[in-house]
Amino acid sequence: MKSAHRIRLKSATLAIGVAAVCTAVTAQQPDISDLQKNIDIFSGVLAEALELEQATGLFGISLGGIDSTYLYGQGVVLEVQTPLASRRNTLGLAALTSTLQNMQARSNPFAALARSENATTDAPPTLPLNATNEAGDFYRTMMDRIANVDYSLRFNTAIQQASDYARSLRSLDNLDDAAYEAMRRDLDVMREAMQIEFARLREIENELRQSASLTAERIAQADLQSALDNVLAKLEPLQDQAVAKAEELRERSRVAELEYAARWQQEVAEFELNLYAAMCDYGSTLHELPADEYVSIILAGLGEDAGENHRADKVHVFNKRDLLQCQSGDIDSQTLQQRSAHYSY
Repeated sequence: MKSAHRIRLKSATLAIGVAAVCTAVTAQQPDISDLQKNIDIFSGVLAEALELEQATGLFGISLGGIDSTYLYGQGVVLEVQTPLASRRNTLGLAALTSTLQNMQARSNPFAALARSENATTDAPPTLPLNATNEAGDFYRTMMDRIANVDYSLRFNTAIQQASDYARSLRSLDNLDDAAYEAMRRDLDVMREAMQIEFARLREIENELRQSASLTAERIAQADLQSALDNVLAKLEPLQDQAVAKAEELRERSRVAELEYAARWQQEVAEFELNLYAAMCDYGSTLHELPADEYVSIILAGLGEDAGENHRADKVHVFNKRDLLQCQSGDIDSQTLQQRSAHYSY
């Protein structure tokens, strides 16, 4: 009987102990509902302090915002979207354009093949038997000069490169809309001038073909030769002008990329300073968060460049105790920055 009584007593004691432990654990757990409300309020305050709500893109779509997550026993994770990430994408696109243009500017192994094919396709017909030797020599000389005209490919490539670099300059805030439109008009004028001269070149070629079976008179030869000389004299400067413009805009784009990247880095540094100041001022308002947990801030797309087109995020991790000390004035935002962990991932 005594043994049975002791067993019942131990069972009751164990039940009381388990209940006490459960009660203690429950008491330590934060109220998730209250914590979520607290996090939402803090996210709004932080977004306002960092001026995220003022950033809008195309059609007024917001470029800034904060998404929150709570990890039990670890703390709050806030993912911050900023316009700086979008601006970094702009820089990446400009760099890609420059890379593609540099590749295009290199020797094209298919260009010679294309010229060879065109020369074969446009080969002059066999002169008729009644053509004089003088007419035949003139015809062959003129057609050879036309066949050796190699301005179209290089000119069109230069104009396309100039257009692409102009767009990059506008995206990098180096050209305003008015300057960009003026540059486009200049390129269109060059393109139209080249088209006019090439059309005239085709006319001369047709006239030569039509007169191939006739005995060419000296006056007709002189007129055709003068017309061809005039066209060629205009084509070469147009090509040189297009190539020079493409080279000018390429160099401007290169410098603009460097300046844009430097401004972007400076803006990221200033944004992070504002983040530390805001966390120092308002971090303690997360009063529902346990004192031994952390606040992790993920700055989407603002991490160190990881290469291979991968844009890392920048992570800042704050201890809540440090946030309380900063708010009370025991430490400043610079010390808070030194105590926090920050890395790219």
